Amino acid sequence: MKKVLTTGGSGFIGHWLEGESAPSYTLMNIANRSNYPHILERDRLPNVAIWDYIIHLAPVPIDRVIECAKRCGATVLLASSGGVYDRDPAPYFKMKLEDEAKLRDSKLDYRIARIFTTCGAHMKWERYAIGNFIMQAERGEPIRVQSYGSVVRSYMYGSDLAEWLWAILLRGQPGGVYDVGAEEPHSTKELAWEIAGNYDPPPQINIAQTWQHEPRPHYIPDISRARDELGLSIKVPFGEAVARTVKDYRDEHRNHDPLT
Repeated sequence: MKKVLTTGGSGFIGHWLEGESAPSYTLMNIANRSNYPHILERDRLPNVAIWDYIIHLAPVPIDRVIECAKRCGATVLLASSGGVYDRDPAPYFKMKLEDEAKLRDSKLDYRIARIFTTCGAHMKWERYAIGNFIMQAERGEPIRVQSYGSVVRSYMYGSDLAEWLWAILLRGQPGGVYDVGAEEPHSTKELAWEIAGNYDPPPQINIAQTWQHEPRPHYIPDISRARDELGLSIKVPFGEAVARTVKDYRDEHRNHDPLT
């Protein structure tokens, strides 16, 4: 049986990777182990830790992953970000670019997935517009859209994300770099209206209509390589992705409420 090591696997992506789309492989999530990341060091790797695949999700440098993969002959999937395309990338995205470069120099069998905007269960709700809009609506408040609501994103639901990542790992070209995300653009104003449509009565939508700097006003992937090489497509369209994400938030909130 194939063995898959994931780093950072307790987060949003890791939860989805271990869902229904996962192959019947042995998955080991080391994100919460007390000796992480030392398990990846040469003198700490247990004899049984012979991995066929390593999925690197954790926001830490990739050096130990590369050493581990070289020892095991493992194929590596790096979860990178669409943010690496920014003209002046933030430090986190610069780190992703450095990790990509180290993989290219490693002579390993690897693939890179540059992930764009995603949604669904286990996401960090307060970090993204879709999460904040849902939280505001759940509290019975108006949905507050910053600026003019013209910032454009696309929204890939978690089940599509997981299916794509597994396909890239198992069927992608060695050294392949794939954009991962939905390609249908939607403004934050459109997103707010779509979320509001999941409530009865729908919440009020307040658009600030004030200028606000946005370093990434248009953030849409080019999925032609994933589509043409791997036959990948979006199975959960925008409206359904939003509706499912609203339900996911409610389910998580209910599950964490000690009174229910």
